[in-house]
Amino acid sequence: MDRHKGRRVLVTGAANGIGWACTQFFASEGAALFLVDLPGKGLADRAASLGSGVRFAEASVTDEKAIGDAVAEMTEAFGGVDAVVNSAGVVVVEPALEHGIDVFRQVIDTNLVGTWIVCQAAARQMARQGGGAIVNISSVYGFQGAPSRTAYCASKGGVIALTNSLAVEWGPLGIRVNSVAPTGTRTPMVQDLIDRGIYKLEAVGRKTPLGRLAEPEEVAAACGFLAGNEAGMINGHHLHVDGGWLANGFPT
Repeated sequence: MDRHKGRRVLVTGAANGIGWACTQFFASEGAALFLVDLPGKGLADRAASLGSGVRFAEASVTDEKAIGDAVAEMTEAFGGVDAVVNSAGVVVVEPALEHGIDVFRQVIDTNLVGTWIVCQAAARQMARQGGGAIVNISSVYGFQGAPSRTAYCASKGGVIALTNSLAVEWGPLGIRVNSVAPTGTRTPMVQDLIDRGIYKLEAVGRKTPLGRLAEPEEVAAACGFLAGNEAGMINGHHLHVDGGWLANGFPT
């Protein structure tokens, strides 16, 4: 399909997990891609595997100058920014009574502040060109609490509130801002939690009516929809890719 053919798309957290699935999705649909991820994540190899036209920057989403430079480089290379997927994120699983402030800040800074930095940098260019679409990766844990995920839940709840606010403020500029809220997704980060016995697949089966983890490609497809013209009247929405997780108030 070529629904995104020629559209200029920025993906953060692009080297792995949901970000890499989004990157592959947009590449398959003909988008011009600019990728961002941390140094040491193999981003250069990922970009090279997609062809010579893919641009990238190894940077932290918490680095305001680096993100501003990345958006400027993307604009110079492609002429603008049509869509953004904010997929960069971290999770720390630790009892709240043991949560050090440095750990709490790290999660908030990456998941919430980093999302804001990218949103603002991209939206400044989108406003100049007459509009665009931003998709933030939130989480079912932004709507629900969970033991030992205090900072993560707080950060993703913040992403949801941020999305709502920006959708209202930037809508008149032609900038749509939405989020995708996945359940546990089969990514390297979640697999690590499974291997360490922290994330219990049997609990997922009880809570999720579809009885399984989400696949990264399923989350990417939702991001692709919200970023595209077919979603032109969707703004300030949170698309649950959760197999019915949030609908299930009485898990057995």
